[in-house]
Amino acid sequence: MKTQTVIYIISNAIYNLYFHPLATFPGPWYGAISNLFYIRTVIGGSAHHELRKLHDEYGEVVRWAPNDVSFSAGAAWKDIYVPRRSGKVFLKDPTFYVANQTSRPQHLVTTIDGVQHAQAKSILSQAFSRRALLEQEGTVVRYVDMLMDAISEEGRKGPIDIKDFYNWVTFDILGELCFSESFGSVQRREADGWVATVLSVDPFFGYDVAAYRFSPIFEAILSLLVIFAPWQTGRNLRNHIGASKAKIMARMKREPERKDFCSYIFEIRDKRKLSDTALVGYSNAMILAGSGTTSVTLSALTHWICRNPRVYEKLKEEVRSSFHTADEITSQSASLPYLTAVINEALRIFPPFPFVPPRMVPKSGETVAGVFIPGDTRVGVHMWSTTRNPKNFKNPDAFLPERWLDPHSGDDLNASQPFLLGPRACIGQNMAWMQLRILVAKIVFLFDFELVDKEIDWGRDASPTVLWSAPKLMVKVVPK
Repeated sequence: MKTQTVIYIISNAIYNLYFHPLATFPGPWYGAISNLFYIRTVIGGSAHHELRKLHDEYGEVVRWAPNDVSFSAGAAWKDIYVPRRSGKVFLKDPTFYVANQTSRPQHLVTTIDGVQHAQAKSILSQAFSRRALLEQEGTVVRYVDMLMDAISEEGRKGPIDIKDFYNWVTFDILGELCFSESFGSVQRREADGWVATVLSVDPFFGYDVAAYRFSPIFEAILSLLVIFAPWQTGRNLRNHIGASKAKIMARMKREPERKDFCSYIFEIRDKRKLSDTALVGYSNAMILAGSGTTSVTLSALTHWICRNPRVYEKLKEEVRSSFHTADEITSQSASLPYLTAVINEALRIFPPFPFVPPRMVPKSGETVAGVFIPGDTRVGVHMWSTTRNPKNFKNPDAFLPERWLDPHSGDDLNASQPFLLGPRACIGQNMAWMQLRILVAKIVFLFDFELVDKEIDWGRDASPTVLWSAPKLMVKVVPK
């Protein structure tokens, strides 16, 4: 048995290295022979650095696992994520967008079938219409003002971890918009139990993806083991699943004055006969996607402007000269050129999704960024490598908002797509922009921030699995 196993491993490695359809593609041999490098990269916390090194060494097209090709070319965005004129579509990779009935119920993000996704998206998109956003803005402003009070009060006591404050307010906003019920984190100055659990179990999903790549059976066993395990991750995941079901069940028993996200989720349930578990998946995905992108971008933006005094002073000058009071700040009035450029640059230098959003090449094969890719290959654009590719952005490691204002900068601005492209692009990106404009404008108008640890570097120190895990962001707060 041992001999047979060894023979299988060796023969499989030889095939992958010399006879696989991707054998001639550039990339490291240790990535080509097995999925072990992929698995280690996913769970190791350094995927962004690992893949960027590979792209720096091998170019804009890299084979980094037996059947995986990563791109850092800006042209690959449309080729992979936007449907072809021929009607061919690169479907989501089911081994990455894992959905099961235990730890990861299916929702809009994990739905592979294009028709089912389109049906659900057509309903949920009503929650992000222009009219809906105008109605939601009052809620956003109310919680942002509560955040300003919290920062002012806690900042007088000493340095604060501003990352926590951003998490609190974004989850509070999404809780209100989804369930018509806030998590109350800003008011209590601590994360709600549901929110804290979500943040603590996030690394599990990276392990889940890696386990599925190893074996679907192994992933199923791991999910069950983690859920029923006595250790803390298992307890957190069980608590999260239980609390999520309780929240959605409680929302089903009441009818709010205005439509919230759950109102639209219930429409999908009625049309597609969704289970209660699937309802939990949809609501959780809406909250996590809506809060995660905004909070991590706010933290990254704060980090980089504090490290770049010239940018910070220019931003303060624009914001503070545009308003007499913070009450004048709205998503429309905060649509200032330099502020918008700073947000775009934060999204570029620290994209919300640190990994490769994988898609499957149609069976007949397709050309991506000028390179023919065999059918059934797993492909994707690695955001971190693409936005730090000097062919796309000059001086890519520098925080330079001016690149977004200069039409002659020579940068390929379309190479930065933090919300993806095509029919699977983030459904809530307009809401994210609304929150970012209001939050950044009010914070810059009311406060001066100074990093406590001048040596901290999120570009170096953040460690993602599937999503970001970033260090504390301690700042001194000085009212304007």
